[in-house]
Amino acid sequence: MELPRLEPLWQKYRDKGLSIVAVEAFRDRETALKFIEKENLTFHLLENLEGDGEIVYGDYKVSGFPSTFVIDRNGKAIYFHYGFSEGDEVELEEQILKLLED
Repeated sequence: MELPRLEPLWQKYRDKGLSIVAVEAFRDRETALKFIEKENLTFHLLENLEGDGEIVYGDYKVSGFPSTFVIDRNGKAIYFHYGFSEGDEVELEEQILKLLED
């Protein structure tokens, strides 16, 4: 599960400018909030809206989960990863460090 593995990265790099935003794709706010509380996640949760506000499918064309994007300060997606296995957070941290060094 990717979200609990993102929390240590958030804690480590948030003071250096890292933001993590999780998008709840299935419009199940109650389940998402219970999960966040259970896992002690402290980064932001954005709710997926419908119509013009639809984020997951409409804005980012995500068709599989989990999907991770690293977006630079100019709003450009510079890294994308589909799925999540133990150890993927190492590559993600490398991508984050590249951005924070710029």
